[in-house]
Amino acid sequence: MIETREKQINGSVYTCTQLPARRALRMKAKLLRIFGPALAHLFLPGGKDQSMAGLPFSKGEAVKAVESLMSQLDDKTFENLVLELCQGVRKEGMELTDSVIDVEFAGDLPTLMQVLAFVVDCNFGSFFGESGIGSLFKEATPMPQTRQPDTRKTSIRN
Repeated sequence: MIETREKQINGSVYTCTQLPARRALRMKAKLLRIFGPALAHLFLPGGKDQSMAGLPFSKGEAVKAVESLMSQLDDKTFENLVLELCQGVRKEGMELTDSVIDVEFAGDLPTLMQVLAFVVDCNFGSFFGESGIGSLFKEATPMPQTRQPDTRKTSIRN
């Protein structure tokens, strides 16, 4: 069922209506195509650098991820992605069209990034959250070091 969520960001109320399922699937594929290679740099083992505080990757791995992302993401692709994500989003009841985005977020791009994070969470929260790839940010549960012997009797019958 399509839901509409509301969130206050920097003093303004934003509402986001979820994308219909097939459109959300296409958007998810697009996001993975764009951000997937960068995420792979962060989570594939490779570097011997010390991890950054609280994160499972090093500064060097983060730099490689950003380089990978920037090599795949030209300005027009990024602009179109932002406009597509903002369809169905309202600020204080006003739809975020391209001209509204230009005026409302001029000189305030950090707020636009917060709105985009809200939109992604609204549409793909379960995928990008802890039950999806967000679980990669959690520290792995260590495996027990000692195993107890299996004392059950087994038999093989013909």
